[in-house]
Amino acid sequence: MNFKYILGLIFAVSLFSSCDKYLDVEPKGIVIPKRFEEFNGILNAAVNTNCYPDYLVYATDDINASYSPVAQDPIANAYFWKSIIDVDNDATPAIWGSLYRQIYNANIIINNIMAVTDASEAQKKRLLGEALVERANAHFVLVTAFTKAYDPVTAGSLPGIPWVTYTDVTTKTPDRSTLQATMDKIVHDLKEAEGYLDANRLNKVRINKAVAQAILSRVNLYMGDFPEAKKYATLALQEPHEILDYNAYEYPSQEEDPEMLWLRTATDYTMNYYVYYSNDLLHLFEGDDLRLLLLAYDLGDGLYMRGENGWGMYGIRFSELKLTQAEALVQDNDLGGALDIVNELRALRIADYAYEPLVSSSKAEVMNWVINERRRELAFSSARWMDMKRLAKLGLGSKATRQSSDHEDLLSIDPANYSFTFEIPSRVLMLNPGMPKNF
Repeated sequence: MNFKYILGLIFAVSLFSSCDKYLDVEPKGIVIPKRFEEFNGILNAAVNTNCYPDYLVYATDDINASYSPVAQDPIANAYFWKSIIDVDNDATPAIWGSLYRQIYNANIIINNIMAVTDASEAQKKRLLGEALVERANAHFVLVTAFTKAYDPVTAGSLPGIPWVTYTDVTTKTPDRSTLQATMDKIVHDLKEAEGYLDANRLNKVRINKAVAQAILSRVNLYMGDFPEAKKYATLALQEPHEILDYNAYEYPSQEEDPEMLWLRTATDYTMNYYVYYSNDLLHLFEGDDLRLLLLAYDLGDGLYMRGENGWGMYGIRFSELKLTQAEALVQDNDLGGALDIVNELRALRIADYAYEPLVSSSKAEVMNWVINERRRELAFSSARWMDMKRLAKLGLGSKATRQSSDHEDLLSIDPANYSFTFEIPSRVLMLNPGMPKNF
């Protein structure tokens, strides 16, 4: 079956809405730029920058939304953790389609950028590095949605996802490699990119070495490799930054915010105007936690989700890297080091008059504090679905509940027996007979 069917649809002539005027049609429907700035423009396209699947935000336990359990809607299916999200086989597959489009864009650059003649080797390698990170991260998000949780014992036998490295839409769809093979390729792309990148970039939407290292930290955390997660978090934290004191917060723009490493938004960047904090999440905040006061919207019918400057943020914050360090330190039995990080952050987030440092010699208690602080600090971020899945595998997950508008429980999932995995979209399975299913 041709690669065009991996998307569950036929490719349009161009996927690059922001740079259509630069692009010509090549044989077999492949769109190949010719000049460096044309390749550079691909990375500014909305399919790359507004790329985190909103379905995975709705699937987290951070959100309360006004959906019915019987609604026939892909968002509602994700929200109520149904294994099959899509309801229309004629539509672009949820999560799957947009991420493979992003991979297609990245491959256009990866496979062609070094042949251009109007840029230096350093410029071409830097763009190659960015595209390798884009491809690796898109495959990683697909892993969090469409494969079982990573376990080094079983990853060699569980199916991963199709790994796509080419742009010829007539090429046969790749098989689902093993989960271990998929993760190995993600790490390989990121490490290769790290070698091409430096500290330079156009803006925080774009990728530099620190972003590649931060994603390597995420990927290793997801795999439970805590020493590597801590190593790459520490490397990424060498990027100039500051964790702001919310006792004197002045709402910087996202580009100027020293807490932001990498800016990304979701495929639906307006969702923060119509979803609420879940009660599960609200109950984790202390009364004097300034994050609710400064970053939540109270319109009288509940607290709306966090947003800076009206936009949700689905990239990476420096505070995420610090909390990854803290979790790794707990795993290494360095409770004092972990508490130093958590208390340093809490001192900047709790009202001055109410702050008291946390003290404990219990590993379980300190781990619980780290996990809860991570959830508060990274509320509504691209880390939460990944965290729900990996923490469940570690036996550290928490029950998640959907409630009605009058706060009656509708549905709950137990992390001990829920897989945090969606089925491969039915349209993709239909067009690719023989592709292994998840259930």
